[in-house]
Amino acid sequence: MKLKTIICLTLAVILALSCLTGCQGAENPVPASDPPATKEPQGKPEAPVPAVPLSAVINAKALGFSAFDNQLVEYLKQAGRADENFTVSPLSFKAALTMAALGAEGETQAQLLEALGFRSVDEMRAWYATVLAGVDRFDDFFTEMEKEAAELAKYFPDAANSQERTAAYWVVNSVWSNKDLPGEFRQSFLDEIAKTCYAEAYSAKAAELADAVNAWVNEKTKGLIPSILDDASDTSAVLVNALYLKTGWEDGFAKLGDRDFTTRSGEKVQKPFMEQTAHMAYYKDNQTQLVSVPLQGGVSMVFVLGDDTGLAGKLSKAEYKLVDVTVPMFDVETSLDQKELVNYLKLMGCEKMFSAEDAEFDPMYTYPLYVDDIIQKAKVHIDEEGLEAAAVTAIAMAAGAAMPEPETPEIFCADQPFSFYILKDGASPELLFWGQIVK
Repeated sequence: MKLKTIICLTLAVILALSCLTGCQGAENPVPASDPPATKEPQGKPEAPVPAVPLSAVINAKALGFSAFDNQLVEYLKQAGRADENFTVSPLSFKAALTMAALGAEGETQAQLLEALGFRSVDEMRAWYATVLAGVDRFDDFFTEMEKEAAELAKYFPDAANSQERTAAYWVVNSVWSNKDLPGEFRQSFLDEIAKTCYAEAYSAKAAELADAVNAWVNEKTKGLIPSILDDASDTSAVLVNALYLKTGWEDGFAKLGDRDFTTRSGEKVQKPFMEQTAHMAYYKDNQTQLVSVPLQGGVSMVFVLGDDTGLAGKLSKAEYKLVDVTVPMFDVETSLDQKELVNYLKLMGCEKMFSAEDAEFDPMYTYPLYVDDIIQKAKVHIDEEGLEAAAVTAIAMAAGAAMPEPETPEIFCADQPFSFYILKDGASPELLFWGQIVK
């Protein structure tokens, strides 16, 4: 019997909105160094995970993203959460599994690659390179804004803005080994994940491992997720991914105050709403109404009322229209720590990685390992902030002509259950977060 081990631990977190001005930009992640201990972890109650039929995964609705993303979303809808507010980060989950796959071999690696939708390790590496490129483009956006603001300040000193950057987007990884248990990470594996995933490597004593990991998590998520592990004294190794996003709307929202929101059960509850009217991608048919609200840095948040089947196809048919958008401000936080992600991977055919006898992680570690658990915590917060004040005066004089008819905005009002998708724009949009607000 091999030693009980956790080798794949996933973390996801997002702060989707913040105060921004034209001079804000992305922060670069700073490698952690000897993370301090945190408070004593508290145990969590054990609870059974509802059984999910295989058909719920195999016959998942086509949202238009990767099959892995589609099936994960459908699985979680069926796993006892259909009537709950919740969120998940497919990207963070895939990033952690990428590290696991890079340390696997044989059938264990083959099953992981197939579940992730990659035909080879090279294809997986290429995908992760696009993730990192998206981080770079986000940073470039705000760097360019800073340059433009600095140039403007040469001619209009009073317009200079010295506010520090607060916008940020990063996808960072770390691996941790337990000094008090046999084995350690192989250097070839550490070299591989450093090159492919920019992962950091640490080790800690058994009694300090959970606190060390939690301190790293707390730092990388700006305190939004203070901890991910309760106890790791009998854990040999941990793989962690942290995804953090903070940006503002391209056009600001205005507060509306509390309004009625009709829950999935038909109950009316009060929620704080916000509103903006601007030109944005909009689509409507008999089953679906959606709007894609742009955020700064090449990110968009899609709000969907009704059926989200074939979402990418519907987005491709969306027209750029004037839309009056009314949505509630919300905080949603989800802990997937009851074997949901383990069960999902098993339904996807990943069996060997969870077997103490059959798991093949020799390229990763000098002592036999298998995956004991996979955990994700995710948090999304949106509000009206992101205010940017500006004044433009234009006096245009030309030959007289008839005034055009004012454009009537489309109305999108999410005062009933809706789903949301946070996408990083690109040739193939990356699904950073998916979630739903139903109560």
